Amino acid sequence: MKKIIALIALLTFAGAPVFAQKYASVNAKRANIRSCAGTKCSIKWYAWKYTPVIMVKTNEDKSWVLVKDFEGFSGWISADLLSPAGGMSAKVDLNVRKDPSASAEIVCTVEKGYPFKYLAKKGKWIQVVDDPADPKAGQCKGWVYNANLWGFFKQ
Repeated sequence: MKKIIALIALLTFAGAPVFAQKYASVNAKRANIRSCAGTKCSIKWYAWKYTPVIMVKTNEDKSWVLVKDFEGFSGWISADLLSPAGGMSAKVDLNVRKDPSASAEIVCTVEKGYPFKYLAKKGKWIQVVDDPADPKAGQCKGWVYNANLWGFFKQ
């Protein structure tokens, strides 16, 4: 009986993934996400600095990575354009606040998918900052309720 239980346990764990998902964020102002692993492949979409992605797999020489974003969109990006630094994406259109409180002053409003760099955590609030495409527009830095963000950060 013990052998049967041990065999069932072994088969159960053998079917489970042996590694956790690996996250990365884009470290270029704008990165091309392509249909296949190579610069001759068509561009499917663009990812901006700090955009968090799940790394699905690499090509044979590990120079390209198949990634997926929070909405499930996938494509290939050059491995050189990824960083282990934390990144966050807005899951919805949202207000970024001066302090970690729903009643705090709004410092900026962003659209769904907008990428941020993680700065700090206070309770259920995350402090973030962006890297705007147009520096004249000013930086968006403040606090967002964590349920409105998707991504990761290093602790």
